[in-house]
Amino acid sequence: MSRQVTNRIVRPILSKSPEEARKGVLSLYRDFYRELDWTCRSHLLNVSIAAARQKMKEQFVRNKNITDVRMIDMLVVKGRMTLEEMHHQWSQDYNCYAYFDDTITQKEKVAEKGHTFMDKFYKSSD
Repeated sequence: MSRQVTNRIVRPILSKSPEEARKGVLSLYRDFYRELDWTCRSHLLNVSIAAARQKMKEQFVRNKNITDVRMIDMLVVKGRMTLEEMHHQWSQDYNCYAYFDDTITQKEKVAEKGHTFMDKFYKSSD
């Protein structure tokens, strides 16, 4: 008994072509870039605007190799939801800090952590 292979045609989520998907990504990038100033001030984040924009750029560059239009559209929709949550302050401050876990402020906190009383105590007992 032979099997017949059929190609399944899937419907696009938002974009019908890679060019449309690219426009959606660039639009999301622009909106995030403009929104970061407000987000950092409204959530009272201890992160500079430049560091926040650098981290945002890293997030976009990390996904630059994705070529599937449906996957790109899904990521754009998730990004839009995150942008809306941050704008309306539906996400708490610790949710916003989750994106900046390895920023300069976090590195400073780790550097200061070695100077606590207990750290000095442990070092003196060695």
